[in-house]
Amino acid sequence: MKTLFLSIFLFVAYYGISSAQNITINGTVKSDQGYPVHYAFIKSDNVATYSDSAGHFTLSANPSSKIAINCNGYTDTQADVTANLQVILKTDPSAVLNKVPTPQSDAGLLLAAFNNEHPGDGINTGKTIGGLAVFTTTKETVGHRFLFKQWVHGYMVKTNGDIIQTPPMLFNYDKIKGDLYITEDMKNVNLIDKSTIKSFVLYDAHNQPYSFERVLGISNDMYSQLISTGSKYKIYKLTTTKFIASNYQTNGISSTGNAYDEFADDNVYYVFNLKSGSFQQVALKKKALKDTFADNSAKFTTFASDHADDKIDESYLISLGDAMNE
Repeated sequence: MKTLFLSIFLFVAYYGISSAQNITINGTVKSDQGYPVHYAFIKSDNVATYSDSAGHFTLSANPSSKIAINCNGYTDTQADVTANLQVILKTDPSAVLNKVPTPQSDAGLLLAAFNNEHPGDGINTGKTIGGLAVFTTTKETVGHRFLFKQWVHGYMVKTNGDIIQTPPMLFNYDKIKGDLYITEDMKNVNLIDKSTIKSFVLYDAHNQPYSFERVLGISNDMYSQLISTGSKYKIYKLTTTKFIASNYQTNGISSTGNAYDEFADDNVYYVFNLKSGSFQQVALKKKALKDTFADNSAKFTTFASDHADDKIDESYLISLGDAMNE
């Protein structure tokens, strides 16, 4: 009898755990006019994403949770978790009147927080083009101090895990100072307090997410980009950007230096071993990678053999991290 009771108890416990496991939602967001809605923000508990240009999205959620959907110009709504979720957003006339324009890609109309006269020294506000602040510098440069050349969609995560996002909220990240800037009207700009925001995710024009975390084991001042993650390892990229002023000189016969200003990125990669709880800086070289993943040497050897002809670069490292987490 005790054996039977134990079996029933284990079955019930297993069923309870299984039923609480997340499921993958493949959904679509459309307007009440039948058009796909781009950049609808979809959130369940502490997981979030945006819909793409076709209105599609994928999200992992607990079946017992609710899905919250919002988008600028539409009424907020909620839905139950189902594997195939079709969301219809109703147009909100009051929101449409105050709708923030979609970020533009035209270099002459880039919407941003400021224009720097001395791009390597600091940030100066108040400079505008056509009444709009811009992310441009006073002369042509190679590279850029910001992650994007325009405002982009995204969301932030507070230290307690709460997600912060509003429909008109747009972002950009300063690679020199490690600062995250926010605007809701493309005129007034706010700088986030790093002590309150532990991570953020920004989406480019192709809906590609860029995830950043404040990892004190790597840097106290900069956010690190999470480029690969799983149950065994996390791989981060720390980008530091320096401004290098033009230093071109010529005597009419020979010349030296560059005739342009440059924002030069320096990328350093770190592997976090979840089992040992330790960080290790890693170079993009086969021996360094082999030493980093020494506790899974057989799997590394298989991956290295399968990709023997591949260039060892950031893409290689991401693929390696994904393979080591399988």
